[in-house]
Amino acid sequence: MTPPNTWRTSSNEMFCAKRVDALAYPTIRRKANVVGEPQMGSNCQLSANSGLPAITVPGGFTADGLPVGVELLGRAWTEPQLIKFAYAYEQTTHHRRPPASTPALDAH
Repeated sequence: MTPPNTWRTSSNEMFCAKRVDALAYPTIRRKANVVGEPQMGSNCQLSANSGLPAITVPGGFTADGLPVGVELLGRAWTEPQLIKFAYAYEQTTHHRRPPASTPALDAH
């Protein structure tokens, strides 16, 4: 396995060279399995292996209504910027849909 510092250094160099603030990619490469079954195809290893910040936002739904996520990966120490990106994405796309079983919140 490649050491985290190597992943972090390579990723930060790429961000700088390409003048990129964040990467956006699907959290998984295939439709989610039923709860309790093993899930293959996760794309969420870059943050875990590099130590770079990431946040996942709702990315929409499959044709049969299963939710999909989008992960945003940022440069080192850019958590506030990632949160702003995630909030802007959610406010623009309106992909988040609470489950039908979730009760409404009181306006107090």
